[in-house]
Amino acid sequence: MAEFSPTRTHATWKPRVTPVPIPYFRCQECGAVLQGVDGDVEITMSDNHRSQVAELPYAHTDFHPECCGKPMERLEGISYLEVKDKLDLDYQIVGSYDHNALRVTWKVVEPGYEPRWFAIKTFTGVMTKYVTPKKWPPIVFAFADEDAYAYCDEDPCLECTFRCKRGMEVYCYTPKLGLIVMPLERMVATGSAGFDRVEVPKVN
Repeated sequence: MAEFSPTRTHATWKPRVTPVPIPYFRCQECGAVLQGVDGDVEITMSDNHRSQVAELPYAHTDFHPECCGKPMERLEGISYLEVKDKLDLDYQIVGSYDHNALRVTWKVVEPGYEPRWFAIKTFTGVMTKYVTPKKWPPIVFAFADEDAYAYCDEDPCLECTFRCKRGMEVYCYTPKLGLIVMPLERMVATGSAGFDRVEVPKVN
């Protein structure tokens, strides 16, 4: 019997991600940011389009958080394409079947727009990582269970028409810009140049 990594998915179907964005809220007074996670709703599975999607609580709950005595504003996502002149984001799916992961890279084009944290919306929920001091790109999110679904064993991903991670979204927060959204839906045409690797700066 073949040996499998403990993070390898056993899903025989391609999972789908709920189209509802993760709700984030910011206090206009102190700058605190909250994420809507749960509510009094059932977690169910829909079986549309011949694949399953988890209907997660954040997608069906009406949040109204307050901070500093005032209602918090809901952060509306900005496309990563709109802010490339200030903060250039990119991604690569690596690791094949057994070590499936997402590598997120960034380049600060204009000082003051450094990312504070990244999060990724997956099939099963959300993962968050902070950009700690002296942290160079990339930042890596390791997948497991249904999130690790991969159609083929190419490493890195060839970004074919199957788009295994379609529906997943990367969220990047920077106080000056707010919430930046980068969907994992890129598709590279057959025979064209693949992923443009971002050069990692060297520490002197």
